[in-house]
Amino acid sequence: MKNSRYFLLSFLAAALVCFSCATVTRPEEKTEEPAKHEAPASFLPMRTGWYIYNSERAWKSIEDEYNFFESTGMKMVLETTWKYTGVVCRFEDGVLYDPISKVELSIDGEGGISCAGNVSIRGNMDKEGRLFWSGINEEHEKLQSIFVKGTLIPVLPSARGGREFDGVYHLRNVVTEREMLVKVSDGFSTYTYPGEEEDAPWPVLIASDGSFSYSIEITTVVEMGDLAANKLSTLFSSAGQVIPGQGINLEETTRTTGQVDDQAGAPQAYAGTYVRSGEFPNEAIPADIESLVRSGRAAVRAEPKPNPADYPSWYLRPPKKQGFILATGEKTFDDRETAFAMAEAAAAADLAEQLWARVESSILDTSRGSETLADERIKSETMRRMNYRVIEKAYNEGTHTAFVLAETAVD
Repeated sequence: MKNSRYFLLSFLAAALVCFSCATVTRPEEKTEEPAKHEAPASFLPMRTGWYIYNSERAWKSIEDEYNFFESTGMKMVLETTWKYTGVVCRFEDGVLYDPISKVELSIDGEGGISCAGNVSIRGNMDKEGRLFWSGINEEHEKLQSIFVKGTLIPVLPSARGGREFDGVYHLRNVVTEREMLVKVSDGFSTYTYPGEEEDAPWPVLIASDGSFSYSIEITTVVEMGDLAANKLSTLFSSAGQVIPGQGINLEETTRTTGQVDDQAGAPQAYAGTYVRSGEFPNEAIPADIESLVRSGRAAVRAEPKPNPADYPSWYLRPPKKQGFILATGEKTFDDRETAFAMAEAAAAADLAEQLWARVESSILDTSRGSETLADERIKSETMRRMNYRVIEKAYNEGTHTAFVLAETAVD
């Protein structure tokens, strides 16, 4: 029991640290895009250009969930959902660079999504610019699954602010008190910290009138059988105006809602809002920001690519079956049975997410903060009630990787 409590507190501490970084990284909250972002009659085939990329991405800690069940016999849910608005990305040469996940997504003329750098990633985009993709990732040698749904909105040249807004602006991180340098150039903005080489991984649009807005909402779900059930949701939004040659007028809002068990195990609900506003001065003219996006793409393309020969054919091209949803999973591990168990868990998580996507449109909630928490409860219930079966499995002795193909029936 004490070890489980320690694990929970450690995870929540890590989640809050992650949030502390994110709050200064990106912000925004504007529900309506400027009228100059006109959607084409059809997004397919995709056209070269810049796009606003609003997205929701769920990271599920499959390996931690598996290890907890093996050691305690209790089911665990560890999932973090990130909602972004106002992020700018670019599509060219048949590839959309996702600057948040730092992957290149190939999108064909029919809307099929694949990734040369990670063959587990696959998905689709429709003619309205809505896309859904998922895959498996190993971070710190721990298996995680990622599910992303998003919407693309074209950025017309006339919607971008002119060079009169260019400059470097001094801000201070409200969480860490570190100084930030916000760079504005050619209608985009990004930021960096003095003394650190890496800039923010994605830019934000500066509109033709100098206005900007962006946001991040982070929801963390931690469930440990009957031991604990914690759900935290924090929205960080930022909106402001760049005043040529002077500075930035900025207002930031942080809103937190959630339910967390106290030390006695009793659920405690809470909510809070913090608002910061101010004016931040201009210093200089920065280097071109478009090149930052392209340099990020170049770094991704330089990374070694997986060898398709190491994968079963049904993993690279999952079959389609009327009345069923299919999903794949993989895990590299020396012990075959453990590898198969975690690969199966990854496939099951993918199936549950696909089922959730089918019912999501029927979910109504009036509060944005509680909406995400309600969504998470329904996801958990979908996972618990889902029946599936493994129809293919294989183990590559050379790479010590298990592959699984699973299916579940749908109405």
